[in-house]
Amino acid sequence: MPRLNRAGLKRRRKENIKSPGPGNYLIVTEGTETEVNYFKNIKRIIEGLFRSKIIVDKISLNVEGKGRATMVLVNEALKMRSLSTYSEVWVVFDKDDNNDFDEAIKFAENEGFNVAWSNECFELWLLLHFPILNSSISRNDYYSKLSHHFEKEKINNGIYDKNIKEIFDITYPCIDKAIKRSKDLIQEYKKNNIFLPSKMNPCTTVQSLVEELIKYIQPNSK
Repeated sequence: MPRLNRAGLKRRRKENIKSPGPGNYLIVTEGTETEVNYFKNIKRIIEGLFRSKIIVDKISLNVEGKGRATMVLVNEALKMRSLSTYSEVWVVFDKDDNNDFDEAIKFAENEGFNVAWSNECFELWLLLHFPILNSSISRNDYYSKLSHHFEKEKINNGIYDKNIKEIFDITYPCIDKAIKRSKDLIQEYKKNNIFLPSKMNPCTTVQSLVEELIKYIQPNSK
């Protein structure tokens, strides 16, 4: 006879509900410090959250910093993809002085890669967590502006540097603002019929990769 609860109803058998986890991601970055620190920080958080759960997919965010420029980086990602199976491959690189920036983005997309590019540099994404930036500045200016905000917010002794291991944790409280500001920048260029990434300065699509990953940290994020 089935066991009944106090209300006289049949007790439901406890079921092991599988929680879908991250797939097998490959993230190949041009930078070897800031970008790697940022995405490895996310990797640690996700692995910590899913370690004790029953998951469907293997948790694997393979973050590789190659220090290669644009097209060379994309070709490196092609080689890495051929050696394993990944649910998604992302390449992360900056405009800087690379003349093949637009070409590399198009080539990567044609190969089925997702591209998180920044014009001028990855630090733009970090700076968008603070008061809005909508005019082009040099790489050195990004560093000084970030240090200004770090000093104001009492972060890392008021100094921004590329070796901060917990850089995602530091900026995470304002991540929704950064995502919105990034998207607003892109929309503003489109309104003005500017679609070539090399002409969109300042601009970044790093938020696309971040949104893909934080859905495992924020279950309700879209």
